[in-house]
Amino acid sequence: MMKRILIVDSDPRVCQAIQKILSAKAYAISFAFDAVAAVSEARKHNPDLMIVDLSLPAGSGLVVVERLRALPAFVRMPIIMIAERGARLETERVFQAGANAFLPKPLNPHLFLNYVGRLLPTEPTQSVGLEAARPL
Repeated sequence: MMKRILIVDSDPRVCQAIQKILSAKAYAISFAFDAVAAVSEARKHNPDLMIVDLSLPAGSGLVVVERLRALPAFVRMPIIMIAERGARLETERVFQAGANAFLPKPLNPHLFLNYVGRLLPTEPTQSVGLEAARPL
């Protein structure tokens, strides 16, 4: 079955760049462009992985993660938080909210795919817990 990924960023160019990085694999990709739409789209599409920008219109990425983690269906879903390089001060808050990884923009494609592969295994027998995958 094709894995579903929800990309949440207010900049369509960032969404397209992430989609291009992920194009090497067959994923069903959907998009949301603000915090309200992110929660709504997650509930609608039930993604296997979410990529969420820290800075979003209509609320922050932290709020999105906290709201989703409060719903039983999203407790174990992997979430990669992304942010501009200057947001590294938010690292602890990102992990406290429930994100599994925190990566700086612009994304390093190799590092990003490494995290996606670790958090979204293709083998059905593999599982990934909620341990924080901190940036290298």
